[in-house]
Amino acid sequence: MPPDAGRAGRIPLLLAAVCCALLTLAVLLPPEIDPLTRAACKVLLAGGACLLAAEAGEHTRFLPAWTWSLLPFAAVSIAAAPGRAGALDEASDACALVLAALAGRRLASESRVREVMIALIVTLACVAALRAVVQHHWIYPMEVRALRAGGGGDTALILARLEAGRPSGPFTLPAALGGFLAMTLPLTLALMKRAPGGAARSGILLASLVQGYALFLARSIGALAATAASMLLALPFLAPRRAAAGRWGVLVLAVAGTAFFLHARRVEIGSPGADPFVLRAGNWNAAVRMIRDHPLFGTGPGSFGTFYPRYIEPGMNETRYAHNSYLQVLAGWGVWAIVPLALFAGSFGARLRQAWRAGGADLPVLAAGAGFLAHNLVDFTAFLPGVALPAALLLGAGMGPRPAAGPGVADSRSAASHPNAGPRAARRAIAALTLALALGFSAHAVMAALSQDLLERAGTAAVGGDTNEALRLARAAARRRPGDPSPPAFIAEWVLAHGMKDGALREEGERAALRAAGLDPESAIRHFTVSLYHSAAGRPADAHRELLTARLLYPLKDLYRAGGRPGRTEAP
Repeated sequence: MPPDAGRAGRIPLLLAAVCCALLTLAVLLPPEIDPLTRAACKVLLAGGACLLAAEAGEHTRFLPAWTWSLLPFAAVSIAAAPGRAGALDEASDACALVLAALAGRRLASESRVREVMIALIVTLACVAALRAVVQHHWIYPMEVRALRAGGGGDTALILARLEAGRPSGPFTLPAALGGFLAMTLPLTLALMKRAPGGAARSGILLASLVQGYALFLARSIGALAATAASMLLALPFLAPRRAAAGRWGVLVLAVAGTAFFLHARRVEIGSPGADPFVLRAGNWNAAVRMIRDHPLFGTGPGSFGTFYPRYIEPGMNETRYAHNSYLQVLAGWGVWAIVPLALFAGSFGARLRQAWRAGGADLPVLAAGAGFLAHNLVDFTAFLPGVALPAALLLGAGMGPRPAAGPGVADSRSAASHPNAGPRAARRAIAALTLALALGFSAHAVMAALSQDLLERAGTAAVGGDTNEALRLARAAARRRPGDPSPPAFIAEWVLAHGMKDGALREEGERAALRAAGLDPESAIRHFTVSLYHSAAGRPADAHRELLTARLLYPLKDLYRAGGRPGRTEAP
């Protein structure tokens, strides 16, 4: 066998190992919770991109040709964003999803690898569901008892959420857990259909019941609707002879579940909080008004939470997400983003229709991806990598070439991926460019993660009373990533709370406050912090100017009307 042919056979296996590691990290240690996991996932994806570039032919066409024409628009949106660090972070997250989808697409024709990945996703879903069950029945009740025994007047909201008993498993929110299970349930049932024996089928049936119970405990209406959509779409494969009866069964369960969830959520509203439907309507309305006011290139990627406060009306909540990922993308990037969204939707819809008519084995994968896309109409799991990265892999696998009949045999269209295809110079140029971009992508991810980790440790030290260690860690975070406004903002607030009597610290705090406001000029809290330093230095005119700016950026915030003093918790 020629050396290049052996390398070609190894690349799918290496890429599969990368994808399996990515899935395990993303679900068990979600990147939205652990910044180091976020960096690790992006480094893995950068390695996957290099593996893709090592192949020539079809697979080096990373994206359709029309996508490259949109890069100038994306670059302008990032360059025009008021907060450059946030814009780069969101752009990096978007690139990670694209790379995950490309990896899934490349492995779609490797039937054995595809089966292993689906089995891994189902296994991870079982682990997540079991964690949710343990949270609901054991962990949350213990935490409630501990909080009640400790007392304290600031625990009412935490107690209300714990007593509601809605688990999140390894994720940040119950809705995120529900959105993940909406993808995995069709895959689990598809595995049960293909299971070789009765014992295996019984085990997979038990796994589906555990996932269904965790979905019930999460009580997320949006996730329930997404699950109903994914299950309905998967029925021609799961129960081709009883599809009509299955549709009625899914619809009845969805309606009954929605009624119960509505009742349960209405009961929860009696505790601190508000009606989630009213709050979402307010979020959507604010996003639409942002799009109206900033149509061409948006408010800037990653800036929704910064711009949102100026659109808040009485009764609306503070949030950093629009609870509709598509509206949030258009608000942040601009209306030009409709083009890739619409073209992807058209291509996905065409593939889904073909699979629906054929009822083949790729239908559950496409149905799982459709569940994720549907869930993002009412939530923001596209911005939570713990759910979004597995979804991107599934979407890529569903959109890729169909597996061949024989296990481990690639689709005939992947024959063009032989390393000898195409000029050697072109392949080397592609590999060199991909390596350079992968290194830059990884370096940004690592620097951002290390800075965020240091800042989180600084917050933990501050809460624990070790103020000197908190300041040291915040300074280290600022050095690690000079363009991020969060570390200097932390330093400025630390000095306001602990160091105003020290002249050197006071000067450092004011410099940090000015730097944070310069890096994030549309953030009200940054200007408010600067106003406090001006006021302490006896510059009332400057203090009034900054306070007025903060008030204009967040008109309904009482703190900016009264000119009080901020706590450690940052507001927009």
